[in-house]
Amino acid sequence: MNEISTLKELLQKSTEEYKSNTAFFLKDKGGAIYEISYDTFGNDCACLAAALVYELGARDKSIGVFMANRYEWCVSYLAVAACVGTVVPLDRELPCRELYNIIDFAGIEVIITDNCGYQTLSQDGEKMRQLKIITVEKENTGDCHSFGELLVKGREHIASGKDVSGQSMTYPEQTAALLFTSGTTGMTKGVMLSNKNLCSDMNAVKKVVTIRQDDVALSLLPLHHTYEAMAFLMIISSGAAIGFCQGLRHLRENFREYRPTVFVTVPLLLEGMHKSIREKTEKEGKGNAARLMGKVSAVLPEESRKRIFSEIHEFFGGRLRLIICGAAALRKQVAKDFFAYGIPVIIGYGLTECSPIVICNSEAEPTADTVGKPLPGVQVRILSPDENGIGEIAVKGSMVMKGYYKNQLQTRQAIVDGWLHTGDLGFEDKNGNYHITGRSKNVIVTANGKNVYPEELEYYLSMEGAVGECIVYCEGDDIISAEILPDGDYIRKKLKKDSASDEEIHALVKEAVRGVNRSLPGYKRIRRVTIRNKPFDKTATHKIKR
Repeated sequence: MNEISTLKELLQKSTEEYKSNTAFFLKDKGGAIYEISYDTFGNDCACLAAALVYELGARDKSIGVFMANRYEWCVSYLAVAACVGTVVPLDRELPCRELYNIIDFAGIEVIITDNCGYQTLSQDGEKMRQLKIITVEKENTGDCHSFGELLVKGREHIASGKDVSGQSMTYPEQTAALLFTSGTTGMTKGVMLSNKNLCSDMNAVKKVVTIRQDDVALSLLPLHHTYEAMAFLMIISSGAAIGFCQGLRHLRENFREYRPTVFVTVPLLLEGMHKSIREKTEKEGKGNAARLMGKVSAVLPEESRKRIFSEIHEFFGGRLRLIICGAAALRKQVAKDFFAYGIPVIIGYGLTECSPIVICNSEAEPTADTVGKPLPGVQVRILSPDENGIGEIAVKGSMVMKGYYKNQLQTRQAIVDGWLHTGDLGFEDKNGNYHITGRSKNVIVTANGKNVYPEELEYYLSMEGAVGECIVYCEGDDIISAEILPDGDYIRKKLKKDSASDEEIHALVKEAVRGVNRSLPGYKRIRRVTIRNKPFDKTATHKIKR
């Protein structure tokens, strides 16, 4: 397929070229899996688009999508962005007040939701009555429209010659999606991404990561996040299929059912799977053999590695050929181990403002300790590097956002002479690969002028068994501090007890911190430790909210 410049072009080409291919694997109420073809998907998008325009008067409007990952989410996204107006994917975990703040700010008049989202919206009945609500699980009522019935209405409009998908014009510079950041870096901002932004990023990623027509992707991360949404667009543009994970509790079951070949994930989840695999081999007394085999297998052909680690492949359904991992730093050993198992991990770097991927490892040159090289068509600079070559990452390319919605000042501050100042810190090594070291706003500058990167210390702490989650920060007079959630399972196994006292937990955590400190220069050492008893709040991609 040639390069695509608009989402309308993507939808039309895919649904024509791959008409008979399976686009989605879905489950009925009884749990049986059935297939949705590209032809059906394209027709559903066209019908919804016609209904939005002719039934609800939503042409050129901002339309919210507020629901869990499911087929109707994908139909809604492309029906709106490709044929009707601007899609606004909304975090399904948003509380009522914050949700309505975004709805008001974005000027959303129509919102497509599920039962859970409907319950959130209904907490403010007065504001809810000002919206046109479409629900995917309810019949038409006085306060909402049925998604299924709108498809029927849309089909009638198309039969009478009112096919929005065929009539409307879409331009590369049109805003296709308005995405609201998770707020980890300050106040939530609306990121305007054009058709050109999204499509150029998708085209670039496909040059270094191959998606085949016979691939099946398991969708687990929330689609409202642009990282998973980009994976969705790549799959659809390639004629491959998508199955939806029913949640973390069902992950292993869904691997067996859908037998995916591609899995898009984040470090926290992949490291959890890696930990489970290691614990299983240790429990079965195969730990030393697995470690030895891992070292030997690195020089063997991929098919040989798959045979050696066939049990691990069966855990993932038996067909997994590629893991794509991003949104945070991944421990090097995890990537190395999966490569040894015969499952390469492609690591990348990006941000919502860049649609989102800008730097990525390729299948031809995977590396475990870097995020790779800039994508084709992307320029990257390191601004004001220090003595170690570390500076702020700046990005230029056609995937850089149009700007922040209704905020020209923040847009001018972020994009200077065409270069997006990311706020992330990193450096380029001698091979042209990039390393991410942290956020500029998080850097701790000591009294003697030394820079300490909290993310680096968090990375080292995360490799200690007793540490479950952690954040590092500066407290008072240059006191580097860590707040740590202990890993209870590890501690109980370490002590060979069913429970551990606070004193025992604190002792093991502090020993872990001492172990990290021993490998650090004095100015980087953690001096104060706070132990917490509940997980940190996290973003949609499982990053801790600072």
